[in-house]
Amino acid sequence: MLALIARVKALLLTPGPAWEAIDREEADPRRLTLRYVAPLAAIPAIAIIIALSVVGVQAGGDWHRAPIVSVLLSAFIFFGLTIAAVFAFAHIIDWLAPRFGTQRSYRQAFKVSAYSITAAMVAGVLAAWPALQVFALLGASYSLYLLFLGVPRVMHPPPKSSVNYSIVVIFAAIGVALVVGMAAMLAAGPSGNPFPQFPRLQFLEQSDAPVLRGPEAAPPDSTGMLRPGGGGQVSNGDLRGAAPARLAGLDRVAAGVERTGLPGQRTVRLEAEYRGGATSLSLQVVYSPSIAQAIGFGGVSTSEFDRETADGYSRRRRAGDAIIVEDWNEASQSGSYGRLVEDRFYVRATGRGVSPQDLRAAVELFGQETLAQFAAGS
Repeated sequence: MLALIARVKALLLTPGPAWEAIDREEADPRRLTLRYVAPLAAIPAIAIIIALSVVGVQAGGDWHRAPIVSVLLSAFIFFGLTIAAVFAFAHIIDWLAPRFGTQRSYRQAFKVSAYSITAAMVAGVLAAWPALQVFALLGASYSLYLLFLGVPRVMHPPPKSSVNYSIVVIFAAIGVALVVGMAAMLAAGPSGNPFPQFPRLQFLEQSDAPVLRGPEAAPPDSTGMLRPGGGGQVSNGDLRGAAPARLAGLDRVAAGVERTGLPGQRTVRLEAEYRGGATSLSLQVVYSPSIAQAIGFGGVSTSEFDRETADGYSRRRRAGDAIIVEDWNEASQSGSYGRLVEDRFYVRATGRGVSPQDLRAAVELFGQETLAQFAAGS
């Protein structure tokens, strides 16, 4: 392990001398795979597990975590593909050698392939947190730089063709990386979706659904229940039509519906996204006999609170048979408004750059008649 850490450090900090030392070493591909490639390939594989099953993905204002079995399968396949790619890439480097005036040597080519992935694999640890995943690209870029330095030092092409050899090998490396990445994504789950409980948002063309904003929404009646009506038009059982084409002055860019569970106990979830410049709104409508347990409140024992800060407020209150949950931050102009009805229906709007009134109006579009269609669709 100490030797591995020392080699990683040398390649990242002093790549030139490190490649010259690698060139002089005798290396067996299988031994190098076990002692160097496999431990490094495990870094992004473990990060995948943490990112999808521990941290999760935020959508619609909630965090969604993928089932551990699907993620383990995806991580294992990525791990295996990475090792296979090192062997395949070594063959490519070796095959290209005579075309640039140097002798073929698979062992030398394998050393280039194995050690050039160092930066990309180490940076793979950043994939554990979704917000940092973009920085993993810096590691991949540095690996290409390592490759550019390593090819001439280890394969020994004539000086006049060394740069061209390195460039062609770099393009080959990018192609191999794209193949591995796409294969790993397709293996994320039986359906290619590691989040079976999370609807895939399908981009839709704007429909004839009503365009509503603010006070045009149906208000609650004196009991706190939503009046019948509101929302978009549901036709042929397609609940996506319940999401209006425009909301709070924003265009709908995506909508999706998912049904999970056994008949009679199914959960039906609608999610829609609205955007306009830096302004966004996410709408979520859920029908589930156990939704109160899932969101952590509901029933007669639900507590109420009203907290105010210098930047906004956080509230939970009863309105007839419904429970209202509100959060707002004035500094970031962001917040949410949710309504739990009959401990079975939960409608929530989360937005940034909109007003609290817009969030409330979005939720109040969904009256008893519309919500009943979600129950019927289960």
